[in-house]
Amino acid sequence: MKKIKNVLLPVSIYILCFTAAAQTEKEPLKAEFIKNIVIDGEDSDWESAIALFDESSGLMYSIANDDENIYILVKATAESAMTKFVMGGVEVWISADGKDKRKTGIKYPVPLSMEERFRSMNRNATREDVQRQENERTYKTMELRGFENIKDNTYKVDELDIRAEYSGKNDNTVAEYKIPFNTFCKQEQINSENIFAVGIVLNGMQMPNFGGGGQRFGDGQMQRQMREMSKSHSFWIYTQLTK
Repeated sequence: MKKIKNVLLPVSIYILCFTAAAQTEKEPLKAEFIKNIVIDGEDSDWESAIALFDESSGLMYSIANDDENIYILVKATAESAMTKFVMGGVEVWISADGKDKRKTGIKYPVPLSMEERFRSMNRNATREDVQRQENERTYKTMELRGFENIKDNTYKVDELDIRAEYSGKNDNTVAEYKIPFNTFCKQEQINSENIFAVGIVLNGMQMPNFGGGGQRFGDGQMQRQMREMSKSHSFWIYTQLTK
């Protein structure tokens, strides 16, 4: 995938956007077979994969596979999407039967809530300590749910065969996910005919709630911006493996 350093996307990407918007179960995306993907938050090893764009969330995405894993790349280039990426977090859900259901998934990054940030500041922690805690939680842990033989819990990103990694370089925000087939599907489903459903959720920023009554952030345009930044966006991709 080529680096994109501004919001103006090439015409070819816009064409792919319309393809993504119109995607149905009858027109699944073919995953790219790539053997050498390294989960490091960098997208240089994804150059051969198709990059599609979801307009509602402002996210680009690609899907690849090898013989043992499915890989998902999620990328934000617009400022609002990048902010939500790290302040709200991203969820990736996967279903081997092609149905849109949030049963098996990863949340990563995992940002601190506003309440957690305030508690840290109220403990007289230094700004550096709060930043260190936030980085450790947001970028070094992932929340898993619904995987085979793995307890629903929070894990370090390099603790299991399921992996996730983030990078915020070159005016892009990138997250990579590696999900072994044996953690969510049956052996007979690992073929080029089966349709997998992949759901991506870009969570909105969490707004502080003071005294249960909420908080007004200025007037007019600022309030509209804050409401927009608190909105979540989600979409589903239907994909088939390449063998």
